[in-house]
Amino acid sequence: MQATLISPLSKAPPVRPCHHAAALPVPLPAADEGKGALAAWQVRQLTAHIDANLCATLRTTHLAATVGLSVSHFSRAFKNAVGVPARVYVLRRRVAAACEAMLAGDEPLTHIAHAHGFCDQSHFSRAFQMLIGMGPQAWRRSQR
Repeated sequence: MQATLISPLSKAPPVRPCHHAAALPVPLPAADEGKGALAAWQVRQLTAHIDANLCATLRTTHLAATVGLSVSHFSRAFKNAVGVPARVYVLRRRVAAACEAMLAGDEPLTHIAHAHGFCDQSHFSRAFQMLIGMGPQAWRRSQR
């Protein structure tokens, strides 16, 4: 079975993979340190912070404070460096981490959703469907 990787930092719009594709993260590309973008060390610091706190509420104000920037400057610089707004990046990381959890065991989807920062299974299912192109249960079955 061939797996397609979806980069959480991809500058292209999300690709809807076929029914047998996995949505696992790939290594971070080098940040675009052009004018108005975050520095590579800031991107690394933010991605580590986001990955360590996926189950928590991650507000833009808190992420901006993590690297010492105003919210407006942070929002613009993050999108310039990563290619997507911070909220989209966080959502993609949550879904990717949830995919890993679904592959690792038989834990109920509700528990996986809560453990990865979604308020309920419905929110998780909508986000998963939007990014992956199928529901989480169908994706889980297709990976076995």
